[in-house]
Amino acid sequence: MDVGRITTPALLVDLDAMDSNLHQMASFFADKGCKLRPHFKNHKTPVLAWKQLRAGAIGMTCATLREAEILIHHGVHNVLIANEVADDVKAERVAELSRNASVVVAIDNCTGVKDLACAQRNRKAQIQVVVDIDIGLGRCGIRPGEDALNLAKCAVREGLAVRGVMGYDGHLQVMPQSPERDELIRTGSKSLVDSAQLLEAACIPVSIVSTGGTGTYAVSGVYPGITDIQAGSYLLMDTLYVERGASFNRSLTVLSTVVSTKGPHHAVIDCGVKAISGERGLSEIKNMPGVRLTALHAEHGLLEISGESKNPLQIGQKIELWVRYSDATVNLHSSLYGVRHGQLEEVFQIEH
Repeated sequence: MDVGRITTPALLVDLDAMDSNLHQMASFFADKGCKLRPHFKNHKTPVLAWKQLRAGAIGMTCATLREAEILIHHGVHNVLIANEVADDVKAERVAELSRNASVVVAIDNCTGVKDLACAQRNRKAQIQVVVDIDIGLGRCGIRPGEDALNLAKCAVREGLAVRGVMGYDGHLQVMPQSPERDELIRTGSKSLVDSAQLLEAACIPVSIVSTGGTGTYAVSGVYPGITDIQAGSYLLMDTLYVERGASFNRSLTVLSTVVSTKGPHHAVIDCGVKAISGERGLSEIKNMPGVRLTALHAEHGLLEISGESKNPLQIGQKIELWVRYSDATVNLHSSLYGVRHGQLEEVFQIEH
């Protein structure tokens, strides 16, 4: 089916670009001791998760318990929940998942540890954890070193299976590549490895030292002692990462339709904030010099047409907008349309 027949607004992925990104990342890790554990939160699509696993990923990373449940339901049984679980109801769900799959959850406080320990006793399960260490983001995570060791000991006393440590360098993902940024990445990786060695010296075996993302994988992925990288955005590459210097191909657009015009310099499309995120800036129009998105309303996008545009936009015309922030845009859709050379090839289900 021709792309122009897809009902708009619709989320599209260029399959050639996506496949190139998939193989580029897989090739990087193919001959390394460190491996890829991609982040499911970016695409929320089980079929794409399986593509990543078949390309060499050792498991999947999740941001939420719900994402872990989705993956396990679709047969992915090696999951890291890179986030804290903060109530007994969710702890019970983690314990139930752990009965049938390898689920590792992040911890950064003893309260959460005790909730998980209670849940595993109730469900007669074994819950696995990694100590979440703050390596500079200032969000979740405990301090490296002795604080991390003491939390690991708390988890062991409560009967949890400590598998290692993790730390997310999200504050560095947004920085353009430079020697200064790369040194900060190595500093964060070192604090994780040093903390892992403290755990091992205390007879707590460490099999996971997890960090990194699409913006930092090339540095942290070769740091000695790092076991896996949580990159996710590389597959459905967006404009934001490209502007930061990522070497992957932009693959994600939103298809829209021109629904109104007012003279040669103004048009309206059926794509607003309910179809594409404007949280981190407005999107560019694909392959249309002189056409610029100026505002997003709930269901509409406003376009300005300058003299660079050779042809006026027509009502009913289809246009594509490059997705600027993939995480927030994917979350607005239930389907992802895989296109190749202007033809619809596959429809992927986005799970929520």
